[in-house]
Amino acid sequence: MNHRDKIIQAFMELAGRLPADKISYEEVARAAGVHWTTVRRHLGGKDDMRAMLAGRGAEPEGLPADTRTRVLDAAMEVFARHGYAKAAMDQVAAEAGFTKSAIYWHFANKSELYLAICERNLRQQEQLLPAQIEAIARAEDKVRALTDWLKGQLAACMVTPDRPMLFFEFLTSSRNPEVQDKIRGLFAGFYAKVAELLRDCQTQGWLRGDIDPGSLTLYTQTVMNGIVLSWLVAPKELKLDQFARDAARLLWDGLSPR
Repeated sequence: MNHRDKIIQAFMELAGRLPADKISYEEVARAAGVHWTTVRRHLGGKDDMRAMLAGRGAEPEGLPADTRTRVLDAAMEVFARHGYAKAAMDQVAAEAGFTKSAIYWHFANKSELYLAICERNLRQQEQLLPAQIEAIARAEDKVRALTDWLKGQLAACMVTPDRPMLFFEFLTSSRNPEVQDKIRGLFAGFYAKVAELLRDCQTQGWLRGDIDPGSLTLYTQTVMNGIVLSWLVAPKELKLDQFARDAARLLWDGLSPR
């Protein structure tokens, strides 16, 4: 159980016996086994504590979908604007229109919040990929279809360059083993889903069948990540139309059925 969970549990137990304005940080800290400043960071002021109790009889399973979307959208804007290192949870709260304690109620820290953004992005990609892959596979001119898909992916990065840069910043600065494990878990799950899609493509004869779908997944993801990283380093060197055509031809030469 992390600090946030311990604090919320202690607060709720005390709230069963005392009104919110009679519960002190020190009492919650003693019950949770943490310093009182940690309690204040997670629970906020007395008004925040009363607001928590007014709407919740117990710790919720999760944010309502629309509220969670609002928080994650706000966090993405704040992270992109300030960078991961300089972004703060109170900035996210202000952007979303919530108190900081309300954000901490659901996300223990910045890394947990950003991981939730990563998970949402990967889930969105999982939902879009099947139709995108099938459209390319069924296209009469597959190189042209793949070119258009690559241009769309790269154009999205160019419109919001802070977002891929933010991910690389987070990835390279995350030294906490628990955070690293979560990143690995998220991407392992995503790669498994993509590999499953590519295996289906091999079964239908859309892709060459003599290569492990897991290897195909890592290959395509490595190519895409390398392209984005190269563009971030030297954006003027990437001529989008020409590069997308050449990259699509190279990719399809490696993926097409034999």
